Amino acid sequence: MNTAEFLTISASIVPEREALVCNGTRLTYLQVQERVNRLANALTDLGVESGQKVAVMALNSHRSVEVYYACAKLGAVFVPINYRAKREELTYIVNNSEASILFVGERYLELIASIRPELRGVRHFICYDGRPQGMQNYEDVIARYEPEEVFVEVDDNDPTVLLYTSGTTAMPKGVVLTYLSLSVYVTNTVEPANPETHDITMLSVPVYHVAGATAIMSSIWGGRTLVVLPQFEPHAWLEAVQSERVTHSFVVPTMLSRIMEEPDFDKYDLSSLKLLAYGAAPMPYEVVRKAVDVFKCGLMNAYGQTESTSTITYLGPEDHIIEGTEEEKQRKLERLKSVGRAMEDVQIAIMDPEGNILAPGQEGEIVAQGARLMTGYWKRDEETAEALVDGWLHTGDVGWMDGGGYVFITGRTKDLIIRGGENISPGEIETVLEQHPKIGEAAVIGVPHLEWGEEVKAIVVLKPGESATADEIMQYARSRMASFKAPKYVTFVDELPRNYLGKVLKTDLRRLYGAPTP
Repeated sequence: MNTAEFLTISASIVPEREALVCNGTRLTYLQVQERVNRLANALTDLGVESGQKVAVMALNSHRSVEVYYACAKLGAVFVPINYRAKREELTYIVNNSEASILFVGERYLELIASIRPELRGVRHFICYDGRPQGMQNYEDVIARYEPEEVFVEVDDNDPTVLLYTSGTTAMPKGVVLTYLSLSVYVTNTVEPANPETHDITMLSVPVYHVAGATAIMSSIWGGRTLVVLPQFEPHAWLEAVQSERVTHSFVVPTMLSRIMEEPDFDKYDLSSLKLLAYGAAPMPYEVVRKAVDVFKCGLMNAYGQTESTSTITYLGPEDHIIEGTEEEKQRKLERLKSVGRAMEDVQIAIMDPEGNILAPGQEGEIVAQGARLMTGYWKRDEETAEALVDGWLHTGDVGWMDGGGYVFITGRTKDLIIRGGENISPGEIETVLEQHPKIGEAAVIGVPHLEWGEEVKAIVVLKPGESATADEIMQYARSRMASFKAPKYVTFVDELPRNYLGKVLKTDLRRLYGAPTP
């Protein structure tokens, strides 16, 4: 199924319903369909054909939604770029993707101008919200064309989106997602447009993140109104939920924490919310416990990767309701630390390094199988072969599964510490350390050691106003886990380095604190 049909179908079912709301712009489904057709005709005139890449470097915008659907109508590939990318990364992504058209937000004009001579394949530059010299203006471009219907037949396995995952040790990798993978995900998780029902989705994560891309497609397929925040800011998020009566939103853990910490949080009317999903990075247990208490809507933990076309396991709203006998409540509290169970269209397993499926309770790599896995990394055959083995996607995440099928993540395969032949998962130690009353958060890495090969080092952020010694922290850990897992070194820092999704950058930690010293 061509995902462009999501828009065509919804525009025929709910034509007068608002489809997109962004910064004062309000567009109905019929208006979006017309604008997309105009843009598709414009792109055709600019030489865009099936399989060609069209890149976007801009904050979230209703225009990026239009660009995606215009690309889909032509069989072209949409390439949203991380607007936090450094100059070298940006140049690499544009050239590696072989983009022939680059849409640019006004904020990034200076950056693009500085690298423009290095962008080998870009034939046309189009500015969303300005008229700089040497670029066409978006609104001027679409105004020149009629809204004649354009549609190109595509194969299910043709690529429709190329998403670059953030690189920590090398340049980002382009993940190829097909019409099939996105259609399967969207149609299996959201009901199609219905004149009798009207939900309102908030887009507050970037379009270049898989959760942003799928939110767009799910909202359009469902005939929902999509409220687009250019960037996340807790006050703006709360304001939008209240004023637009948002029913569905996805946030990453750092966003959720900042929302709840907003001074005027209690003053906002959030009663319209039906479902608040969170994921993309580990959720601190204290944060999710607080969310269970303060949000009156359904909560869902969604675990997945770009390579799996978003969510593969989920901890549903019913799992966040802590009721029942004391035994049942305790089990639910423990499962709040999990990422839930597999979605219906995927198979999840825990695998050892030899490729054997492990029994419940045993720790290994989390692997997934299903129709919506990526086809591979763009121009990276070797890394594709490492990630996709015998139909299984190797996530690189280490974890275990309980008897009920709930998956618990304990770390990353590349983060494993091997001490004297023993495999140690940093996540297990981090969970113990973060239960210390003085510790706000902790990260664990392995550092070189002559006798053991590697030793455990903890990088600790104390709660405001607290003080502690390394010996105190190490003794606390030893009293709660096997002694060989307890940190031998402890370093205190003001904050942990994180990427834009809130994930702790272990590569940066190893670079900054990788010496076997406190």
